[in-house]
Formats: sequence, C-alpha cells, structure tokens
Amino acid sequence: MTHPVLAQLLAVALIVAICALAVVVIPINRRGAPISARTRPGRRDDERGWYGFIYANPDDPNLVVPKRLGLGWTINFGHRRAWQAVFGLLAFIALSIAIGTVAGHQGR
Repeated sequence: MTHPVLAQLLAVALIVAICALAVVVIPINRRGAPISARTRPGRRDDERGWYGFIYANPDDPNLVVPKRLGLGWTINFGHRRAWQAVFGLLAFIALSIAIGTVAGHQGR
C-alpha cells in the first residue's frame, strides 16, 4: 500500500472510533441523572468521589461528568466501562503509531 492509502485508512479508522465512542457514551449518560440534577444523592458538587482532578464514583451512573473546576468533561473512573474506554483509546493510539511506522519504512 502507498502512503496516501494508509493515511486514508487511518483517517477512516479514527472517524469510526470517534463515532463508536459517541454511540457508547451518549446512551450511558442518558440512563444516568441529568447534568443539572445536583441535589440528589451521588451529586458531583460535593467532594465525594473527587481525588484531585480525578473523579471515581461507582454510585454515579454517568461515564462522562462535568469537571469540578473549569470547563469541560472528565471520565468517571468508578464506572465499569471507564477502563474499557481508556484501554481502547490507548490501543487505537498504539495501532496508529504502528501503522505509521510500518508505512514510513515501506516508503524508503
């Protein structure tokens, strides 16, 4: 295969991985409490579940939660699918590097 073909395959794989992650994350968060529901048990505005900037609360059904400080989102490492998502992302990065390395050596 040539470089452009591998680059296109890698781009398609990235798009598929992002869509797959969205398909997994959105339904999980919809089953949990709405983001604005901060008055029920397991709420995220207290210190329970926060370890510095890492959030790990197995009682919270959401996989992705708003950050305690600042803007953005973070993963609930207490959720059963959090580690699957992290290892899947790391595997995708490793595979991307491997494909790029092999493609780089074939072009020489």
